[in-house]
Amino acid sequence: MISEGCTSKNVCVIGAGPSGLVAARELRKEGHGVVVLEQNHDIGGQWHYHPNIEDEDPLGKCPILNVHSSIYASLRVISPRETMGFMDFPFRVREGRDNRRFPGHKEVLMYLRDFCEGFGLKDTIRFSIMVDYLGMLNHEECNDDGLKWIVKALRRRRLVMMMMIRRW
Repeated sequence: MISEGCTSKNVCVIGAGPSGLVAARELRKEGHGVVVLEQNHDIGGQWHYHPNIEDEDPLGKCPILNVHSSIYASLRVISPRETMGFMDFPFRVREGRDNRRFPGHKEVLMYLRDFCEGFGLKDTIRFSIMVDYLGMLNHEECNDDGLKWIVKALRRRRLVMMMMIRRW
């Protein structure tokens, strides 16, 4: 349902972590066309644990290395599940899964997968696509009076998508 006074738009959401998933759900709920660009092969953002980091740089001297997440194997959250869930999608204990009040990172990722499935968001997500550039076109480059965003996205270092999105 589109809010009063609003017309349907095509929207690009960057990242399928918690914020990106909620943004996609809310935008779809409002009747907008949504595409989510996710650099990984799965949803979860920071909650997607990677045990091996390529080209490790323990001293942090190289800014371009592939350090993706601060999640570690034994991580448990410090907030109870009652406060971590979305208001209309509670973080409930599920049969056969981590039932602790302060669950591990795997359970948080499972909750996000449940959310994604529960709201049918998977069809909006384009996996293994990294946003390489996001910026506004110069006013001179627009052939009308509206400003536009440009999004460049890569898959395996090859340009796979270039979108121009009119500013709301």
